[in-house]
Amino acid sequence: MTSATTRTARTVAGLFAVTALLLTGCSGGQSTAEACAQLNSELEDASTELTSSISNMASDPEGAIAALETFQASFSETVDGITNEEIKDLGENTEDALADYIEATSDAVDDPENADSEALTDAIENFQTQTSAFNEACGS
Repeated sequence: MTSATTRTARTVAGLFAVTALLLTGCSGGQSTAEACAQLNSELEDASTELTSSISNMASDPEGAIAALETFQASFSETVDGITNEEIKDLGENTEDALADYIEATSDAVDDPENADSEALTDAIENFQTQTSAFNEACGS
């Protein structure tokens, strides 16, 4: 081989190597930023309706519970679509805390005289803890 041919061969080989590395980077898992953006989008979309429903808890408790359950289903679907393990774990923890919060709230609505205020407080605190962990990981 001549030196020009050798240089051309090395250049082509180098381009293939760089292309392979770039493609490997593209085919990697979901980044934290992408996963956070996906979950944040879902949270923003549901935020207004959810806030409105919760503020109407006293006047329409069943409607508020239904809104929470609708949000939970939507959030769960979004978490299922996350492939970033760290954010997926945080999403699943938040999802579990939300389920506990909905259950405690629903129990209190169904039987207000015997409502377990400690269980409700614990559920609220756990949900806040989980959403704070998510916010910290996502820089929200």
